Amino acid sequence: MDIESLKNIVEKEIKERGFESLSYVLFDEDSSQPWATHLFFKNGKFQINSRDERSYIVGKTWEFDTMNEAKNEFFKILSQTVHAEQLANEFGFSHPYPSPLWDEEGKRFNLRQDM
Repeated sequence: MDIESLKNIVEKEIKERGFESLSYVLFDEDSSQPWATHLFFKNGKFQINSRDERSYIVGKTWEFDTMNEAKNEFFKILSQTVHAEQLANEFGFSHPYPSPLWDEEGKRFNLRQDM
């Protein structure tokens, strides 16, 4: 399996969707980047989890047999992150990290569901 090619495919789609400012880690299970959504391959499965400010796993680690399934869930989680942070703006809550997807006053990022 060519992990570098898979990483390039996901990074290309991240750029196409305008998600570059989100906190994510691709295929580096040992990364301790806080507030990130992690996509990696371990024990023959594609896995996804989200981390908190201390890089502890929040909730569970999702496992998938195919890259396509994992990629779809990964982008679903990133989209939900943007939506949740936009709602946080409406209620006056703070954000875990800055992103133009929710920081620019009056701007609402239109999440593309067709990708």
